[in-house]
Amino acid sequence: VTVLYISHKSDEIFRLADRITVLRDGRLVRTLRRDEATPREVTHLLVGREIEETAFNQPREPGAVVLSVQNLSLPWPGHARPWRLQDVSFALRRGEVLGIAGLMGAGRTELLECLFGASEIPPQGRIVLDGQSVCFTHPKEAVAAGMALVTEDRKRLGLFSHLTVRDNITICTLNEACSLGLISSHRERASVGQSIAQLGVKTTSGEAAITSLSGGNQQKCVIARWLRTQPKVLLLDDPTRGVDVGAKAELYKLIDSLCRDGLGLIVTSSELPELITLCDRILVLCEGRLTGEFRRGEFTEQRIMEAATARG
Repeated sequence: VTVLYISHKSDEIFRLADRITVLRDGRLVRTLRRDEATPREVTHLLVGREIEETAFNQPREPGAVVLSVQNLSLPWPGHARPWRLQDVSFALRRGEVLGIAGLMGAGRTELLECLFGASEIPPQGRIVLDGQSVCFTHPKEAVAAGMALVTEDRKRLGLFSHLTVRDNITICTLNEACSLGLISSHRERASVGQSIAQLGVKTTSGEAAITSLSGGNQQKCVIARWLRTQPKVLLLDDPTRGVDVGAKAELYKLIDSLCRDGLGLIVTSSELPELITLCDRILVLCEGRLTGEFRRGEFTEQRIMEAATARG
């Protein structure tokens, strides 16, 4: 049986393939034998440039607690398991990247939705943001208080696909460009220019269709939108899903930069090496329960997976 196996994950390719064919921008770049290739060479062929190995060797120094969650629970009516989340407690500090790991269905996305006021069923428990007890019933309340969420499903929940890059970046902060109830196009273009430069968005202009950008640059636009709201806490739900390896490295550096500027970030990911690269601490969920907490230097893929499969 002949098998054609398509993946962005080089470890899978090198484990399974006999030959590796690299495509870029719809064109055949090169075909190599597995035993004659290296992951670095394949990565270079994929993105058309050398990628610096992403590593954050300089220790971060988290500040005061910006978000505290105590005994957060989310009911799950009509299911054999009565709770989607049960008694989840943790704290997030300024200048810290907190990772959320877990298998599919563990409750990672539901946790972020509860924090952002986007859960269909009101959660139970206590959430304290910047010293104030909060109970968001709608995302607009969370945004006003200083929370921002980059969703896992970029195409369905993150992008306004019929609008331009400019519209997608400024849609949450149009009041910045308003004067006497009218939007100043000059102010709006200036704001977009700042965001494009800050995040290194590769686009011909702010008037380009958002769908003309690569997945990585679309994701940068979504992040830019939320950064313009000046959040205290940024929630990133699987932020590198569907982007190439080059864009991943750029997003990693962006997350590290935002963290060092004092922002508190919570990141979920289905890829454990990504969490290990990015995070200062990793919390592990299993069937809605918190089953593990590890600090940098303590976490390994094996320890995280053991916690992610620990029931009871």
